[in-house]
Amino acid sequence: MSQGTDSSSRFAERSMERILVIKLYAIGDLVMSLPSLELLRKQHPSAEIHLLTGRIVAPLAECSAPVDRIIPVDERILTDRRRLFPLLSLVIHLRKTKYTRAYLLHRVLPLRLFLFATGIRERTGQGKKRMGLTRIVPFETGQPEHDAERYARLFGWDGSEPLPEPRIDLPENSVSSPISSLIGSRPVAISPGGGRSSIRNTNKKRWPSNRFSELIYLLHKEGIRTVVLGSREDRYVLGDILDKIPDTSTDLVGKTSLVEVATVLAGCRMQITNDSSLMHIAGLVSTPTLTLFGPTDPLRIGVYPHKPLQRCLVSDFVDCSPCHPDRGIDDCEAAECMTSLNLERVWKETREMLREIGI
Repeated sequence: MSQGTDSSSRFAERSMERILVIKLYAIGDLVMSLPSLELLRKQHPSAEIHLLTGRIVAPLAECSAPVDRIIPVDERILTDRRRLFPLLSLVIHLRKTKYTRAYLLHRVLPLRLFLFATGIRERTGQGKKRMGLTRIVPFETGQPEHDAERYARLFGWDGSEPLPEPRIDLPENSVSSPISSLIGSRPVAISPGGGRSSIRNTNKKRWPSNRFSELIYLLHKEGIRTVVLGSREDRYVLGDILDKIPDTSTDLVGKTSLVEVATVLAGCRMQITNDSSLMHIAGLVSTPTLTLFGPTDPLRIGVYPHKPLQRCLVSDFVDCSPCHPDRGIDDCEAAECMTSLNLERVWKETREMLREIGI
């Protein structure tokens, strides 16, 4: 009887479908991949799905990705030759897990080679040539497409039905008591940073910080509390505006985890931000957001799925926008697409959104 039980256990292990999804680097990209993960879960309800993602974004993925296991990694092991030992350890671990298939949500060759080294038999990614993959899906279709939809095509989505909406399950007591009291006042979130990930630093996506400062004072005059959000790196970019905010504004830049900032945004009336991870997180928690776009294309990387109170402002006067990531942002000196967005236009749109929200 014991022998039969052992045989059944080994058979179950062999027959179980175990799927690996690799989505690293930018926080916003992880959020845009969530509809695809929901689709994958729907397609394979009994499969064991694992997500390999960056250590920074892993806590947010724990709350939002419909997978059985999160595998957090320090992404530097994939680019730094001095970290060869942890990279080899990760490859060995993935080989031992014996995945039946894998999906790579990146197009870079080093990650293809990394996936090839895991020994997973079925390896799906996007591009024109296999080069380490067993199945490829075209990245471009010739039609306007959001990045969330590009990811979904990896899993067989053909556009005939809407993608499942992403979800997030924020843990109770995920913010400290002082932040909880702040949420109770339903402030407007101001997010002047963004543009930085573990592989790219794109300051040109930022609206001038002094204009964000002026916007905070306009809200202050209307008696509306604000909270300033951002990462630790943003503190070095924002200069002295954080030292000059009025007493109706709370500085939380670099003082919250990703899960905490999601909870804060869930309690805000609206958010005003650059194209950034906080734009995507606000969309995930259904917070109305006004996003200022310049070098990037809102139709490609805006909040998905689009909702009426997820608004975008784009300069009307710059023909070369959008240029990122495909056309020349690194060679741009003036970032005119962002500087040409004046305060009056942003303030007008902010007031209109506040009226529509009904507050």
